[in-house]
Amino acid sequence: MATFGISMVKDEADIVATTVANMLEQVDHVIVSDNGSTDGTREILAELDVELLDDPDPAYYQSVKMTALAQRAADAGADFVVPFDADEYWYTPHAPSIAAFLSEVATQWLTVTAELYDHVATGDDPALDDPIERIAWRRIQPAPLPKVACRTRSDLVIHQGNHGATYNGGPTSLPGLIVRHYPYRSAAQFVSKVRNGAAAYASTDLPITEGQHWRQYGQLLDAHGPEVVEDVFRTWFWVADPHADPSLILDPAP
Repeated sequence: MATFGISMVKDEADIVATTVANMLEQVDHVIVSDNGSTDGTREILAELDVELLDDPDPAYYQSVKMTALAQRAADAGADFVVPFDADEYWYTPHAPSIAAFLSEVATQWLTVTAELYDHVATGDDPALDDPIERIAWRRIQPAPLPKVACRTRSDLVIHQGNHGATYNGGPTSLPGLIVRHYPYRSAAQFVSKVRNGAAAYASTDLPITEGQHWRQYGQLLDAHGPEVVEDVFRTWFWVADPHADPSLILDPAP
């Protein structure tokens, strides 16, 4: 029983070394597709023990691209794939590794869900470079949409956002995994994420409702500049005093 991590990344140099190194400890093999990073992400990945691919297509067809990576993993012998983003730190409390846990999952279960906990940058964060160490406060409640690990089959389709999967006849699902999520880590990183996200969705013919928030933030960036987008980060995605916010708990990733 083999488990592969699969990911597509772009400009995640501040966090990718930690999250990919963690995934290398959780699974048997990791495939990462770099989507034209210009901030050093690809060079960092080249130093890690991953199968590194290059994706020159700027369009954010995540479902199609991740499904293709899953098929590549299946062809190389993977029984399960863990579709992860560069800002996600995955683990399971039920086994020494995700691969060990998935090796015991009975064959009737096609997907295994991962509760997703968003970490929030705060005024209480220490001055550390690694976001996983620096951003220790998280939302108490998990996000409404979990992530999934998927059993490889020829009819597997991974959904946009990696929040679900489709098989002929529908998936069967079992809980058991956890993701710590670090999407918004600083004002400058948020501006970069907005710029890349808006451009990636603009390159697709996906419905306007797909990636709508990135499209809207991109319009804001184009119209008013990065300072306004930095204000959005500080207003909605940063907490000055986490001790005064009852929705947060101090709980670093394990």
